[in-house]
Order: sequence, then structure tokens, then C-alpha cells
Amino acid sequence: MKQLLIFIICGLVATGSLAQNDTTEVKVMKKNVVTIVEDDDRVEVAVGDGMEVITDDWGDTTHIRIGRRTFKVIEGHNGTYVKVEKDKNRPKWSGRFNPHWAGLEVGPNMIGKADYSFYQGTEYEQYGEFLDFNPGKSLTWNLNIMEFAFKNERKTFGVVTGLGFSFTDYAFNDPVTIEKQDGYGMIVPVDIRKDNESVRKSKLHVNYITAPLMLEVKTPLRMGSSRLYLAGGVIGSLYLGSHTKYKYHGGEKNKSKGGYHINQWKYEVTGRIGFGDFCVFANYSMTSLFKDNKGPEIYPLMIGISFPNI
Repeated sequence: MKQLLIFIICGLVATGSLAQNDTTEVKVMKKNVVTIVEDDDRVEVAVGDGMEVITDDWGDTTHIRIGRRTFKVIEGHNGTYVKVEKDKNRPKWSGRFNPHWAGLEVGPNMIGKADYSFYQGTEYEQYGEFLDFNPGKSLTWNLNIMEFAFKNERKTFGVVTGLGFSFTDYAFNDPVTIEKQDGYGMIVPVDIRKDNESVRKSKLHVNYITAPLMLEVKTPLRMGSSRLYLAGGVIGSLYLGSHTKYKYHGGEKNKSKGGYHINQWKYEVTGRIGFGDFCVFANYSMTSLFKDNKGPEIYPLMIGISFPNI
């Protein structure tokens, strides 16, 4: 738990100092634990010897190395996807109790609850529920990189926590994007249709760092050597950044980075059931996607599959 807290603190310090220096170092007890190098083309973040994060300036590809595995988060023509590569030369970690948080997760995003009354009586009321997501293209990829378990003596249940990153796409069904009114006001829809070109896709992309607190129970039911397990709890997320992006069928594209009044903190309830290295889960956000009085009141719902211990 102490290591997790140190990692989160280092991440917060690094996030705050990234824009100020080309090279930033974060030290704990005189030991350099985080190094950030920024130039015109890319940003590199190294956490000790076990983790590296590299992203280019356009942000279409992010390389994340955790121990013996490298994850490439790629924004392709058909949405965001993750490619996993394994370095067999690095040592493999094993533990006596096997929680099911660390690994790869993917699933579509939907709207569990929405309220657009904030826009009644304004010129934007005509757009209706303008954040109408396409679930097939609104995917979240979660890379859960650390896990810690506090189990009972019989190892039948345990309290699980850890750390991860979440990469979320909200793809719009309508030919719109969003922006801040007058550059700083509330979130408003923008019609991006052109007379000579149709919109191929438009989306809002949001990144988080995540930490769960779950109770995991191993049941007597078995499938081969694996037990059926149940887990439930909460996931806390810290907002890292966001951007909008849209493309036309003719090839023209536009990308705009900004805060978009995304809530700094997100709290989700989660429920999970699985066998071995396969799990089905649902996450429901208890906090709105946007800050109060800055955008529609939207509570995202994600239903997905998880591949722990990949």
C-alpha cells in the first residue's frame, strides 16, 4: 500500500511540472523514481526501472512498458485499440494469492443516466441530447498494471487494490463535436458538417489513472484448476487529460486538446464474475462526466470483459 501511495504522489507531481521543464525528475528519499523528458516530438515518462510511458506529440500512439510487457495504445481509423507485446527476457513475477485486477480490459461505453435540462431555454436546446454515443465505437481500454491483495488465512477472499490507466473514447452518432463556449464557458455542441464532405467520425477521448478497492471471493465452483470468483467494490479515477477528434471521408482531420470541464475525480461501482484469466464486469460512474453547471449531467456505464494476468 505504501508503494501505491508513493506512485500516485509521484504521478501528481509529475503531471503538475510537465509543462514547465524539458526534463523533470521526481525523487523520493534521494532516489530518482520518476523522470520526464519533453521535446517538440514526444514525451517520455520513466518510473524506476519497471515502467516507461512514451507518447508522440499528435498522440495517436502511446507506448507503455510495465515489467516484461509492452502495451501500444493506437488511435487507428476505426477507433482506439491496444497491442500487447511480451519480453521473455524479463523475470516473471508470481505470488501465492492471485487477485484479478492486473491485466487488460475492454468494453463499450453507454449512458446510464443523462440530464440536459441545463440547456433548456438556450440556443443549444435544438441539438437535444447531443452526446448520443455509438457504443460499438465508444470503447474503453483499461491497462491495470499493479495489484495488491490482503487475504484471509484460508485464501478464500481478499481485499484487492492496485493501479491502472484508462483510455476512453466517446464516439458521437451525430456530426457534432464539443467545445467550451467562448473558450472558457459551458460545454456546447458544434455542428461540423460540410457541404462537400461528410463526417467519418467524431469523438471525445479521456484518460484517467485508476485505483480500485474491491472484495474478491473465491467460490467452491471450479472449472478445471480455476475457481469461479466474484468481486465488487469501487474504482477511483484521477483525470489526466482529454481531446476531441473528428475526421471527414476526404481525409481531413482535426484534433483539439483541452480540459472540456471533465470532472477531476470519478468514482465508479464495479461488479465482476470470472473463471481463471477471463472475467465479465460492469462499471457504473457515480459522478457525472462533466463538472456541475458546465455540461450535461451524464453518468457513463461500461460493460466489458477482462483478461487478468495476461
